[in-house]
Formats: sequence, C-alpha cells, structure tokens
Amino acid sequence: MNAGRGRSVDVGIDVGIALLLGSLATWLYAATSLHCIYGNDGAMLGDWTALPERAYRQYHNTLYLPCADLLRCVLPRGGVVSADDPLWLAKSLSAIAGGIGLACSYGCCRALGSARGASLFAGLLLAVTPGLWFFGASIEVHTQHFAVVAATALATLWLPWHRPALAVPAACALFVLPYLSHQSAPTLGPAWILLIQSARRRVAPAFSWPALFGLGCVLLLALGLGHLLVQWQRGLGFAFGVGGVADTVVAWRRELTPTVVFEAVVAPLALWLPLTAWALVQRRADGWLRASVLACYAPLTASVLWWGVAERGGYLLGPAFLLALLLAAAWPEANERRRAAWRPAMLLVVLAQAALAWPFVRGFDQAGAPLSARAQRVASVLGERGLVLSCNDNAPTIALWLPTVQETPLLPTLANDAPLDVWIAGLEPLLHGFVASGPVVLDVSYRLRRDLPDRVRDATMRLEQRLRERFAVTEHAFADWPLWRIAAK
Repeated sequence: MNAGRGRSVDVGIDVGIALLLGSLATWLYAATSLHCIYGNDGAMLGDWTALPERAYRQYHNTLYLPCADLLRCVLPRGGVVSADDPLWLAKSLSAIAGGIGLACSYGCCRALGSARGASLFAGLLLAVTPGLWFFGASIEVHTQHFAVVAATALATLWLPWHRPALAVPAACALFVLPYLSHQSAPTLGPAWILLIQSARRRVAPAFSWPALFGLGCVLLLALGLGHLLVQWQRGLGFAFGVGGVADTVVAWRRELTPTVVFEAVVAPLALWLPLTAWALVQRRADGWLRASVLACYAPLTASVLWWGVAERGGYLLGPAFLLALLLAAAWPEANERRRAAWRPAMLLVVLAQAALAWPFVRGFDQAGAPLSARAQRVASVLGERGLVLSCNDNAPTIALWLPTVQETPLLPTLANDAPLDVWIAGLEPLLHGFVASGPVVLDVSYRLRRDLPDRVRDATMRLEQRLRERFAVTEHAFADWPLWRIAAK
C-alpha cells in the first residue's frame, strides 16, 4: 500500500509539472501573439474561425475546424489573448495546442522512464524552440498537429504492452488521429513502430522482427483509415485518391538552396541540431528510441528539403516530442551534488535557445504588415463604408475590423483553364456595378509577395491594365498595404 501511495504521489507530481509546463507555454505564446498573418492558410483559418458561417468545412487538415468549434464552446471571448482581437479564437487554438503538446511531450519522457529533471529540461527547451514558439504565436495548423501527435504518442506509451492483444488494436485506433490533423502523418509510421518497441522492452521481451512487420501492417491500415476519413470529411467519399496532395506538391515545389536549408531546418530547430546529434551517440538512450528519431527525421527532413518549401520549420514540428524523448533519455543521471551543478548549465541552454528564438518570432512581426494597419489604411482611403476588392489571400476579410466595409475576393472567379482575356471581360461588368454602387478600393498588396503563381501574377497585371483603361485610378502607395481607389471616369 505504501508503494502504491508513493506511485500515486509520483504521478501526481508529474501531472502537476506537465500542466504547469503547458500553461506557461500557452501564456508565452499568447503573450507574444503575432500581429501579422503568416501565409495564406493563416488568413483563411483566421477568417473561418472568426466567421464560422464562412468556414470551408472540407479543409484538408480536417481536425482544425472541429477543434476550433470546441474551443469556441468552452472558452470565454478572447480565450488566452485579447477579447478585442477578432482573431482571438484561432490565436488561442495555436497557443493552447502548443501548451498541450508540451505537456504531453513531458509525459512521454516520463512514460519511457527518463528522470524528472531531464524530462523537464527537454520540455522547457522544446517550449522555446524557434519553430514551435513561432507557430504557437501565429495562426496555422502546425501546433495543433504537434499536440495531436504528442497526445497520441503519450496514450500509446501508456498502453499495456505486456498484453499485445489489447495494446496493438488500441494503438491502431489511436494512430488514425495524426492523419486527421495533418496529411504528413505517413512519415510517422516507421518511427511509431520503433517507439512502440522501445515501450515494449520496458515491460516485456522485445517484439520479434516478424511481429514488428505485423505491427507495421496494422499501423498502415490505420493510416489508410485516416486517409479515408479525411476524404469522406472533404466530401470526396471513401476513395483513396491522392491527386490533391500530389498536385500541391508539384505546384509548390521550389529549388533547393542554402537559404531553404537554413529557414526550414537550422533556424527553426536551433540548438536541437547539436543536442540531437550528441544524444544519438549516447548509449544511455535506448537503441530503439534512437532509431525511431532517425527513422522519422531523416526522411522527413529530406522530403522537406526536396520540396523546397521552408515553412519556417512547421513541417518538422509534428514529431518534435521525439526530440524531447531522446534528449531526456540520453541526459546523464546524477546524484544530488552533480544535479545541482548541472542545473545552471541546463538553464543556460534553455535561455540560449530562447535568445535564438526571440528574433525568429518577433522579427517576422517587425518586418511584416500588421492586420490592424490594413484596416487603418482602408478606412483612410475608403471612409466608413464601401467595398474592398482583393486579389490576394494574405488577410482575413476586412469586415472583422471594419464591419460596415465589405470585401470581395476576385481570384475565386479565375478558373484554372480560362484565358485571362475571357476572365477580364467577364469581370468588367461586375467592376462597373461595384463602382456605381459606392466607393471602391483595390488591395494591391499582392505586389509585395514573391510566392504568387505565375498565372495569378499575369492575371493581376491584366486586371490593373484594364482598370487603368476603364476607370479613374488613384494610387495610395502605403509601404505595408498599398491601395488603389477606383472611380468612374
């Protein structure tokens, strides 16, 4: 009974530490929430969560909107950010998901037997990792995926692996979840097999290679089910089509350059790179765990670099709990005297990581265009009422800040195969109708972007030419949100 009480106390302490770590991280991400939007997905997610009636429920990362709906029901207005921020829900989701992922990462470290101090050190270091801090403070899906993967891993490690007949089906059911949060989940497969082997070895003899092969087949079925569920949620039926993913990969692939390597791997992970390299050669860490990290991050990093889309390290965040697991497992055990000597060094490493992360996070905001500034620019040119035409996808609708101003995106009318002259000709009567109904501005901030597809760039050039020919155009060359005032000639 005394042993049982001691075990309960230990678990209670770990739960308390995990909750404190997650809460502090959530506070950090919310307190440093970005004022600028990162990427077009951030703009769409901010728009959809602020105006759920506009939400595109077939969004390919299908867990995002249901999680946002759940938070809307349980959080007061403002969530963990300001109640005056119209994007509070999406920002709260990112911050809270980051905190949940960190709490679960700490739990994973303890579930595999790492010391409490080493597990906390790994969790703190992960919390101030540049990539995780950035996405915890921005609107995107990456911290939610991190949270889902870490929570799935924690639940998997808790399964009774001394009874495989119970544990394997449960692990299969759990492994469906990461696919629903991000379609990069198949990259987790090999690492998951090896992670389960590491958990199994703590309570029973290791699985044989044929048993591991069978486990891999079961997990593959789980991924297949996850894919089918995503297809079904997107209204595509239970079909195995992967054309949409393939089209995205082909359309957005970029040339590999040293800049991509730095932006996709080096800057977002920072001190994790040397620490992981050190941990991989430490025999204190279980060999299956070390193999799991390599099996995950080697192909994942290679695929990201091959694709050439840096995403500020976002695609490397999903399995980041593995980095914490490895570091905690490899950290030297110490008696009380040596532990006291190690603590300042551990604190210095965490502070150094935070110092590297700060410019990575805040520098984006300082170099970007705040959404509040967009509202100010539009109001100064348009007045209290009117219409904003946009050919970009880098901002939520202006009505969130200026309720009496409408915004109409023009690019959805651009079919993939329609000649641009036909598109312009069909758009012109609409433009005349808009101008006749009241004041109109065109948001030309797309000019500041470098990632627009060639067809979109050509379309905007044709549109600008036609507007100059048919209307009176007054340019307002704001550095952050340039606008054109459009009026009849």
